[in-house]
Amino acid sequence: MTAEIAYNQSDFAYRKEPGVNQSSLKKILDSPAHYQAALKFKMIPTPAMEMGTATHCLVLDGEDAFNGSYLKKPDNIKLTTKEGKEWKASAGRKKILSTGGKDDPWNSVQGMAKSLKRLEWYAGEDAEYIKRNEVSIYWDWHGVRCKARLDSVLIEEGIVLDLKTTDTVDSELFTKKVVGLGYDFQAAFYAKAAEVAYGKPFRFLFAAVERKAPYTVDLFEVDEEMMAEGLKKCDSAIRIYADCMEKGEWPNREPLIHQLSYPSWYKAYDKMVETPEDLF
Repeated sequence: MTAEIAYNQSDFAYRKEPGVNQSSLKKILDSPAHYQAALKFKMIPTPAMEMGTATHCLVLDGEDAFNGSYLKKPDNIKLTTKEGKEWKASAGRKKILSTGGKDDPWNSVQGMAKSLKRLEWYAGEDAEYIKRNEVSIYWDWHGVRCKARLDSVLIEEGIVLDLKTTDTVDSELFTKKVVGLGYDFQAAFYAKAAEVAYGKPFRFLFAAVERKAPYTVDLFEVDEEMMAEGLKKCDSAIRIYADCMEKGEWPNREPLIHQLSYPSWYKAYDKMVETPEDLF
């Protein structure tokens, strides 16, 4: 396999390029119909997701790119007033981050970025640092055009680094998040992209930072067992995709029969209410 590598490519340009990406492809493991539905689904970003995107921009693209895309809302301005609406209009297409409140978006993004930059991998902002971030890779896998946009590629070290903002870096809870959200699929897909692009195997690490002060950062490396399982999933997904493309059919899965039984917290009826015999 050979690959095309695009450095400093805009997210808009990446999205326009043909190819399947991991975030939609992993849905095909539920069924081809799930994959097709995922393509049409337009996700509305949550405040946490918006803070994550802003943190990615500040840390990976640098302060100039961040300042060109984001603006801090002055504390003395309400966006519902005439003055506030005029100020918002003057901001143009920049995204506005407020201060205070439950999430405190502006200060949280700044705090996460500062905490992440304690890591040597995130400390720079020179041309070489920017070049190794947001790396777009395009390649063919079993005849299927694939694409991936990697947060950071450390070529000499053989590491793919992915930044995640999270509620907690508690190891058990973060592992549940990795498994539940299919991050094992992402890790294998991205590591494969880097291997094809640079001709050698890559380790995969998540750099996770908490969204609340003191913005604790921990690193989580995907072990060999998880990587192998993730690769199996990716390979299966690609093969299913290729088969569906050839047949022009995207079926849903067959219905399953589930056995219903009372959960552990259910209290039997005779233990919840008094029976007639108990009333006398």
